[in-house]
Order: sequence, then structure tokens, then C-alpha cells
Amino acid sequence: MTKAPISKALAKSAQRNLGLGYATPIVGGVVALLLGLIIVDITHTNLDIWIWVLIQFILGTGLVLGTRFATAAYNFSLTSAKRVGATRGARNLNLVLGIIWSAIVTIMAFVKGSDAVQRMVIYPRYAPVKDGSAPTPTPPHIEPFNATAMWQNFVPAFVLIVLAVVGIYLLLAERSREAK
Repeated sequence: MTKAPISKALAKSAQRNLGLGYATPIVGGVVALLLGLIIVDITHTNLDIWIWVLIQFILGTGLVLGTRFATAAYNFSLTSAKRVGATRGARNLNLVLGIIWSAIVTIMAFVKGSDAVQRMVIYPRYAPVKDGSAPTPTPPHIEPFNATAMWQNFVPAFVLIVLAVVGIYLLLAERSREAK
């Protein structure tokens, strides 16, 4: 690439982007962690699946923004013909964190989907028979599909898989953004 004249404003913007490239995924993780802890403390319950969807959304947003800032700083270092290792480091940090986040969200989505299907199966309870004979086995049956089961079990799994797909796409799109 040809060396372009560097203005102080562009250099300052690149420094800001580099700092934000490192900080944004960490800030997103801290906000998501604190949100989860606050909700657990207020409700005194385990985290509901919808809270996990929100936490993963916040983490993914932090990673996409961090990748955007890190790529902008990296592209500045390429166009200004300055090889700065920190820009590569920020970009690689966001790549590694993006891969880990994508894997976790995808696994969560499939586990929640399989759990949603499994919750539809009702297994009978065997009561002891008074005459000493063996109880007659009855097969499990499938619970009728209703809106509550759909909202509580299937929709979160679908939202998680959509979040993973969109997040992976945005991470790749931001990482491959070319310099202006």
C-alpha cells in the first residue's frame, strides 16, 4: 500500500480505536456478568434462560464493537505503513474471544433445544402394587404442544441459534472490513 499523509486527528482516532478494541469486549463481559449477578441477587433464583439470552447478547455486542474498533486501528496502521503489534494483538484478541463466544452460544442453543424436546416427554410414575405383583408398565407419552412450552423452551433456543449466526456473521464482516 502507498503511504498516505497522516493527520493528527486520524492518528488520535486510531489510538482511540485501539484502546476501544481492547476494552470493549472486556467492558461487555463485565456488564453482562454484573447484570447476571444483580438479577440473581434480586430474584434469589437461578438465571432463567431469557436472562442468559440477554447476557449472551451483551457479550456478542461487546465483541462485535471491539472487533470493529480493532479492525479500524489495524487498517490505519496498514494505510499509514506503520507496523504496530498492538493493533494485531487487539484484532487477535477479538478473534479468539469471538470464536469462544460463538462456540459457547451455539452449544447453549443446541443444549436448550434438546432440553425443550425432552421436556415434552412425560414419564409415568409407578406406584407400588398392594398385592405384591409387578406394576404394569406404561410407556411415556408426549405432552401436548402449547404456547407456554413454545415460549419457555423452544423460542429461547431459536433466539440463541439466531444470535450465534448473526454474531458470527457480524464478527467476520467487521474483521474483513477494508480500510477507507
